[in-house]
Amino acid sequence: MRITRGLAWVLPGVALAGLVAVVQTPEAAAARPADRWGVIGRNTYGSPSAELRTGPYGRTGPEFPALQPPPYGRGSLGLTVDDGEKIAFGNETDFARTPLRRIRSVKYWIFTGIDSGTSTIRPSFSMEVNPKIENLPYTTLVYLPDVSLSPSRPVTHDFRNVWQQYDATAPGNRWGSSRSIDGTTTCTLSNPCSFDTLKSKMPNAVISYSVAIQKGTDDAFVGAVDGLQINNSLFDFERSGVHRRPC
Repeated sequence: MRITRGLAWVLPGVALAGLVAVVQTPEAAAARPADRWGVIGRNTYGSPSAELRTGPYGRTGPEFPALQPPPYGRGSLGLTVDDGEKIAFGNETDFARTPLRRIRSVKYWIFTGIDSGTSTIRPSFSMEVNPKIENLPYTTLVYLPDVSLSPSRPVTHDFRNVWQQYDATAPGNRWGSSRSIDGTTTCTLSNPCSFDTLKSKMPNAVISYSVAIQKGTDDAFVGAVDGLQINNSLFDFERSGVHRRPC
């Protein structure tokens, strides 16, 4: 695994200097750096890359220049993951012990920077949780953008080299648990269900180890993620760091 210089700026214990306003709006003053985001090593393998970078700019028309800016600020979280690799970029501190029932809204933007191929599976959002169910102390809940339906995913979601928003809690969402909750395949990764159904099966669950953007272990992916919204907090990925602001 390699962690780029840009990523190292957001690791704990590293001072941040010269921060740039993340968006040119009055709300920008409310933004603040969130230094508890980074690669989750225990959920990463192979040689993937996660880099806080400037851009990328998307193409929304026939023009030669790429003119569509990142959704927030000027940067994003760039991801490069090969076949069979996995990377998780997340926060292992701030959401611990949060009751799952309190997670009401999850949205994020994806840039798929691949020109061809029909099997590209996009980055997912995951939460490691303690279901508070007998004999089940741990599972990972995963939003599956590619098998979700509109409006959870864009109506035309196979666009390449453009920014598109995915709403993991809108109608049509599909989530799966890495472990069976009730001894059946319902709400597993192979047989996903809605987020509301998943929460109803573990009403006392709490987030345990992390929330994260993750990719793998399926096909290769080159692209980026930006504007992760969890409830009323928006996490803007910028080259200077991860910035949190109300939304």
